[in-house]
Amino acid sequence: MPLFFLLYPGRTRLAASPVSAWRRKSLQARIFPAMLETTARRFGGLSNSITDAAHLHIHHDSITMTSPVTNTGTSKIFYGWWMVMACSAMAFFASGIFFRGFTVFVPAVRDALGLSQAQTNLVFSVARAEGGLEGPVAGWAIDRFGNRALLVPGIILAAIGYFVFAGFVHSYLTFALVYLGMISLGNSIAFQHALFAGLNQWFRRRRSLAISTLAAVSSLGGLILVPIMSLIILNLSWRWAIFGAGGAYLVAILPFTLMFRNRPEDIGLLPDGDVSPPLITAGRSGGTRNLEERDYTVKEAFRTRAYWMLMLGAGLRQMATIGILVSIIPILESKGVSRQTAANLTGAIFGINFLSRLVLGYLGDKWPKSGILGATLALEAIGFICLFFGSWNDGRFVLLIIFVVLEGLGDGAGIIVWAALGEYYGRNKFASLRGIITFSHSWALVATPVFAGWAFDHYGNFDLALIPAIGLAGAASLCFFLVKKPPQLTQEEAADQRCPWLKPR
Repeated sequence: MPLFFLLYPGRTRLAASPVSAWRRKSLQARIFPAMLETTARRFGGLSNSITDAAHLHIHHDSITMTSPVTNTGTSKIFYGWWMVMACSAMAFFASGIFFRGFTVFVPAVRDALGLSQAQTNLVFSVARAEGGLEGPVAGWAIDRFGNRALLVPGIILAAIGYFVFAGFVHSYLTFALVYLGMISLGNSIAFQHALFAGLNQWFRRRRSLAISTLAAVSSLGGLILVPIMSLIILNLSWRWAIFGAGGAYLVAILPFTLMFRNRPEDIGLLPDGDVSPPLITAGRSGGTRNLEERDYTVKEAFRTRAYWMLMLGAGLRQMATIGILVSIIPILESKGVSRQTAANLTGAIFGINFLSRLVLGYLGDKWPKSGILGATLALEAIGFICLFFGSWNDGRFVLLIIFVVLEGLGDGAGIIVWAALGEYYGRNKFASLRGIITFSHSWALVATPVFAGWAFDHYGNFDLALIPAIGLAGAASLCFFLVKKPPQLTQEEAADQRCPWLKPR
């Protein structure tokens, strides 16, 4: 009862004197907002009205709103970081086995099935392009039904595909059907779209660090798992390696989906653990106001120059790198490197990539992302020049080491493209906008690796494929340097567009 009288403004028992009245209002100002916030959290959510009420300051008979609060003030770990941990664990295995690990399967499958380098590259490059081809549909499905609705079925489909591949692939046709129709499709749906879109929902201010942590751990998967799978292939067979991959998907990846949540709002939180939405200080008619941010729609993003420059830069970057990475072990072999040493060097690229992504993710929340992208793509172009002139059997092996370092640094910045997309255009349509970008350059993911394979089949080396890669990486660097962040939109602008007659004159 005493607490009720303290919090209920209508009672006057505690107002026997001016001092007691001041004390009552002071206690109300401290306790009433805290009680509202605690009650809201206990019942699973912070609605806008409760959140606003929880941040009122009562000064005698006047009430004013504070600036938005950007941290909870508690020691409890924000659930978004648990999401980063779960997504990173899944990406560790998926990257080491599929996205990075496919490099060790290229020569093994080629030799076992008696295929040419161009035939082998065609299947593996179509697999990489598949994620782009399905991008618009997958992005729409994620925005409509949530990330988890695609994550779990994708993992199960990929696992079944690995088991089928290990036991039933004995021809080029079955190789293409199983790898593209099950393994690649499942991995693309689950990991190329759902994971990144999921983390983008959980962060605003720390978006670059969160997404780059995910990407860094995925590179660590390449560092650790690629040499291990190479040893399994050399000492047992590539079929045992692929069968083990299917088991890893079910045992090591699938359980982490139990921790996955689509949006922080689903469990009563806001991005970054904030307790109020971000506001923009805007001025009109001689005054300034704090207006709530809103995300871009797909149509609005299409009207900005930055979106098209990001699309062009991402496409040129993929054209430059995918043709090299698909054939990286055969390329290194053509430079005099043994197969196991080539696998170890490839793992070293992914290890440097791990460190690069962590550092660049931290810097991406502090520095302009376009500048980071431009600088790192320039380094990657220099790395391709070193690969072109390098050789393992003489003093030029130093150039191959430089390539490993620069490629690890340069490829690590690719993830900043998606962090920039989320920063520029928000959370609501991120998956759709990302899917459209991946779809736009999906054809290049097929053309460049096939061209590299054709060059090897006809000339015995990959030099003809390295020359355009250098130019493409340089062009991508220029595109990213020219990207300018679009203006942030507000909720008031959306209301003005819906009801223009309500705009102040």
